[in-house]
Amino acid sequence: MVCSKKSSANNTLGLPSCKEHLNLPIEPPKCPECETPMELRHRKNGAFWGCPSFPNCFGSRNLVKPMEEMDIL
Repeated sequence: MVCSKKSSANNTLGLPSCKEHLNLPIEPPKCPECETPMELRHRKNGAFWGCPSFPNCFGSRNLVKPMEEMDIL
């Protein structure tokens, strides 16, 4: 969640957030392959959701939806 108030820190996704929203729990998405709740993973070019069953399952999701999938209007 990104807050419209002046941000003083980053939330668990690394996005700016105010103190009120800084540590809100995030419900992970389910793996598109095996339906297991995914884990937040990090790589050199950013974070992503990865399946905890790896290497048996290769399901992954982008951390943030692409702009064309967002419902902003």
